[in-house]
Amino acid sequence: MWSDVEKAGLDLAKKLCEDDPVRKNIPYDWRVDSPNKEIFHLEEKAVLCVAHLNAIPITEEELMSFGWGNFSIFYTVWSKEKGLGRKIIVDTWELLKMQHTGNRYVTMSPKTEMAMKFHLSNGAILLQENSETNNFEYK
Repeated sequence: MWSDVEKAGLDLAKKLCEDDPVRKNIPYDWRVDSPNKEIFHLEEKAVLCVAHLNAIPITEEELMSFGWGNFSIFYTVWSKEKGLGRKIIVDTWELLKMQHTGNRYVTMSPKTEMAMKFHLSNGAILLQENSETNNFEYK
């Protein structure tokens, strides 16, 4: 059940983003500065950053410049406990499907074997490979 997933405000976003191993250079305040950008967490032990955009980004520059739309982009996820990365992806995805009907749920993932295995094992499909990132889609 997604009831464990909570949305972070600005103060908590600052604290949570200090531990981001994927996208440290994206400012914490940008991640929550408008209604189309959200940070979700599970008891501060797992974190998922989401931006609802009008196109699928393949670089951080695109991620930060695209406008609001119906692509929910999961652009960074990390956890401090085994199994919580999967839980936050699945639980947040279920929550967002109720809030944003008709959206597509796509990642902007680093090109690592770990990210590839993680998303494929959690039910995503590889949508496209890019020079810097891979996009997986959860359907």
